[in-house]
Amino acid sequence: MKNILKVLCLLVLATFFVGCPKDDSITAEPAKAFSEQYPIDEATIDDFLATHFVTVDGDYNTTFTEIQEGGTETPIKDMPNLAFKMVDRNDLTYKLYYLVLNEGIGESPIKVDSAFVSYKATLTDADNTTFDSAENPVWFMLQDVIPGWGEIVPQFKSGTSVENPNGTVSYQNFGAGVMFLPSSFAYYNGSIGVIPQYSCLIFNFKLINQKHIDHDSDRVLSVYEYYASDGTLLDTDADGVPDYLDVDDDNDGILTKEEVKFTHIENNVTKKGYYPFNGAATDDPLTPYDETKGIPSCTGDYFTPTRVRRHLVKCN
Repeated sequence: MKNILKVLCLLVLATFFVGCPKDDSITAEPAKAFSEQYPIDEATIDDFLATHFVTVDGDYNTTFTEIQEGGTETPIKDMPNLAFKMVDRNDLTYKLYYLVLNEGIGESPIKVDSAFVSYKATLTDADNTTFDSAENPVWFMLQDVIPGWGEIVPQFKSGTSVENPNGTVSYQNFGAGVMFLPSSFAYYNGSIGVIPQYSCLIFNFKLINQKHIDHDSDRVLSVYEYYASDGTLLDTDADGVPDYLDVDDDNDGILTKEEVKFTHIENNVTKKGYYPFNGAATDDPLTPYDETKGIPSCTGDYFTPTRVRRHLVKCN
């Protein structure tokens, strides 16, 4: 298959699906109830974790092997770096397992950001069949691929890169892991290539880099507009449009991008631009403006971390 994650495909009576290259076809039958399928998927993943061990090389590539009778290898389920995330979806609470091979040292994307990743995708069948891979990193919008990626990849951080004398690029310190996805976080009742319906999938991945996106072009990155304090989508004005897609977050009739503009004049030098959401840690003394200023509150508070920034409230 040709990078099955590249294109988002939407199937009738299914959830979300990642990728259908032109030379592959997806078929689907009417879907089972999620409450019926998830216990089957859960048992499949639990069995795989209990009956297999993993070998990890120096580049965080993984090989899964079934433990033979009498074998002394540590099953994946007993590994200290096996983590999980509880996710509410389809009126169920899912337990998504993932192995942390390396956390990374950079920033984490959110589930609607762009990620620069390499990966290898396999089934949980007896042969651990590989159905897709990208040895060279590729960019993905996490919202445009199967839902499992948007849940697990943000648990990791990006790394660093160095350009070699021969023009190639080497990557270090990146996040690396393995996600074990139930079918409802993959293709569910869809069948594509060698992937049967209701398949649980395994992805060994490396988060080389990430990029925060400004989905509504309001000059505020979506990473600052996505999550509310309770973990739900942030919708400041409760108009049904989440802030990361809302061009007027407080519904005051003034576009957000206009409320985060600044004009600064010092020594007859005029600087126009947009405040960053948070200011820089230190000011650059060579510039006529203060880089430590983030988006201010209505009262002109530029610094207090808990301030309500002026684009989120109607200023008198």
